Amino acid sequence: MMLLAQSITANHQLPHNEASGALAKTALEDRIPVVAVQILTEILSTQHEDGTWGSNDRVEETIQYPAVILLELASLPYTVALRTEIQDAISKAREALSTRQNAISNRTQSPLLSLADIHPDAVEGCLHQNAQAKQTQKISGFVTYFSSLDHIKNLQPVRIKASILEASLYRPFLKAARRDIFPPSTSKEQDKYLDYIPIMWLLASASYRVFVPPEYLLDMMILSMWIFLADEYMESRIVKLPAAEFRQFRKYVEEDLYTGARPQQTSQDNTTVLQEARSVFTAFANAVLSYPSLASASATDLLDLRFETKNYLLHHLDQLEDNLRLVHQPSPQSTTSKTTIRKKFLTPRTSFQTWIHTTAAGHISGPFAWAFFTCCMSSFLSSPQHHPPSRGEKVKKDCFRTPRQKLMAHGLNAHYGAFCRLYNDYGSVARDAAEGNLNSLNFPEFFPPSPTSSSSSSSSSFSSSPPQANDENSCPSEEEKEEAETKNQDRAAKSLLLSAARYERSCALTTMETLCRELEEEGKEPNKAGKRKGKKKWLADRIRVYVGAGEQFSDMYLTRDVTNGVK
Repeated sequence: MMLLAQSITANHQLPHNEASGALAKTALEDRIPVVAVQILTEILSTQHEDGTWGSNDRVEETIQYPAVILLELASLPYTVALRTEIQDAISKAREALSTRQNAISNRTQSPLLSLADIHPDAVEGCLHQNAQAKQTQKISGFVTYFSSLDHIKNLQPVRIKASILEASLYRPFLKAARRDIFPPSTSKEQDKYLDYIPIMWLLASASYRVFVPPEYLLDMMILSMWIFLADEYMESRIVKLPAAEFRQFRKYVEEDLYTGARPQQTSQDNTTVLQEARSVFTAFANAVLSYPSLASASATDLLDLRFETKNYLLHHLDQLEDNLRLVHQPSPQSTTSKTTIRKKFLTPRTSFQTWIHTTAAGHISGPFAWAFFTCCMSSFLSSPQHHPPSRGEKVKKDCFRTPRQKLMAHGLNAHYGAFCRLYNDYGSVARDAAEGNLNSLNFPEFFPPSPTSSSSSSSSSFSSSPPQANDENSCPSEEEKEEAETKNQDRAAKSLLLSAARYERSCALTTMETLCRELEEEGKEPNKAGKRKGKKKWLADRIRVYVGAGEQFSDMYLTRDVTNGVK
């Protein structure tokens, strides 16, 4: 690790032309910083309180080697955000080394690094020379926010900060791929989710103490970006198609998504939008199914992905139709409240519980994203370079081996898709109301029963305390009473929504741990060649990270909505 760190800094210090000759420009500018920050993260997060690392008896060396690495990497411009943490680690290492050398005075001092070399001032000089205040300020803001989320509140602060720093290095990759399929956004948010997506995946990996290769993380980040972009395109462009062309687009998705057939032209004025939509989603489907990391996936897992890609788009169209019905339904005549932002959906296609596990979970990409993830895992497990086949053995393996595992995986994803949508709806109530999008809170189940209902138990969740008078000599007007009642009902509805979300989340986590434990136990068993199936532990770790990223998004949506506005 020390030699790698020294090579990274030495190459960075070369003149640009020489450095480009030593290493490809892409590796130098994009990939090497990720490796450097990963090294820093590991060293900073594994230092003991006494300033040492590890448990080796040769304590001086276990202090000196990490200190050399910290001093080397401190000179890099993209490590500025960890300045304070590096200085603190160097100070602890210096104190520990001093104590050790004083205690064992008759031992020959290791020539690797002297006390004079291990000094915070050396770090300060490196960092001030390459200060990047804007980057540091942005990362500090993210650290303050994400440190408050429940899912990672027990994570080391240095690991949170280092993960967010590493996440910032993935943004150029996403930005470069941003326009591969979807046209540029015109929203005022300017694709702010490109900052958040990498953070979610890096923090999920950190929260489970799992090292995940950057290639896998980037695959899942690109998928997450595609999901945001598909949602934005549907809600900003497809929704504007005339009814006849909307039906034609649905038919195209149902019948011609994978054939490349041209949609029937109905009018000269409207075919441009329809043709663009067809082109965009043909490219989307092709990009998904031909994604390089899926090259060795099994036929069964690829079949699921093909099925769920089409269903994902159809669920979007179902959501758009529901949105239009919600927008055009008449408002209740008796409502005079100016504060409520909810409208009861009078014509749902199913009950709420069925909708959340079908249209809603599908619209937020639960089944589609899981199918993509499964193919990524299947491809890795089947790849000849990682799994040389025995004679007569088929190379391509399903991600999950047994029917029981496949059913558990399906059950896990059913709960996962539901809780992700429920948390998303909790965080986007105001935006959904402004844009006319159907939200869970529009379903009748989240409104108090009608006055004719005799069920006192069902109405208890929506009970409210009497409105208070403005002062001792005045009583609230009827309008003020209605306003107070409406606010109480909205708060009660959001409480019910959050309770439902937490239930689905607990079901997902329980099923996840059952599945992962079974995979880990299977990994302890030897295969036909007498080797242990170590990849099962590898698969279990990645399942946890996948679900953890969903938890990160969900916790964030309790306080922040990062989706681009479209209206």
